[in-house]
Amino acid sequence: MPARRPFGCLTGLLTGLVLALLIVGVVVGAADAVFAPWAFYLGGRFHPWPGWQGIGTVHTDAGDYGLYLSMMPQPSGPGSRSNLPYLRGTAEVCTPRGERFRMRLSASLHEHPGTDTNGMAIDVTMYTRRWNYSWTNEARPRLELRGRWQNPDLVMDDRGTLSRAFLPDGTAYLGPTRNQPRVGKPLTIVVHELPWTTWFPDCATSLTTDHH
Repeated sequence: MPARRPFGCLTGLLTGLVLALLIVGVVVGAADAVFAPWAFYLGGRFHPWPGWQGIGTVHTDAGDYGLYLSMMPQPSGPGSRSNLPYLRGTAEVCTPRGERFRMRLSASLHEHPGTDTNGMAIDVTMYTRRWNYSWTNEARPRLELRGRWQNPDLVMDDRGTLSRAFLPDGTAYLGPTRNQPRVGKPLTIVVHELPWTTWFPDCATSLTTDHH
């Protein structure tokens, strides 16, 4: 019998993987269409994939911080008992020093939306779960944002947590919690919607490009 070509096996494996991912995507999208139809309209316009992503800049005395958010609806969370919308996702922060922090994200709305969240309040928590989290609960840097949808963007403030997470020179503070900097004056940030086909750029680009 002729030997099977390895490239044929690899092609079949990749094809199966792509099909599996497509099926999962369709199932997830169908579930969200039933239980979270509002997720297809975040930002004030329909998009075929449930969720939202955006980019913004925070201006500080130390320089500018670039911020990227990406979130999708979840079936359960802190507001699950009252059936309030809850989202999870990822976030990235670029510091004035050029450092990049990849974070986990959770967010919640304060009320039940229909297909329009414009004007609705939202709380966003971002944190970095470090390698030793399982026994130290180390989840810094950590940021908390609050604000409202002003379609197609999010207009928020950092609740003063940026100055607690980062030192005046832009360095993340990861020292003893007893010496953690105090919460500072809230800083305004407008997070502009990004198309789902857009990837978060490198730190230098994100801080020099006008995304409005």
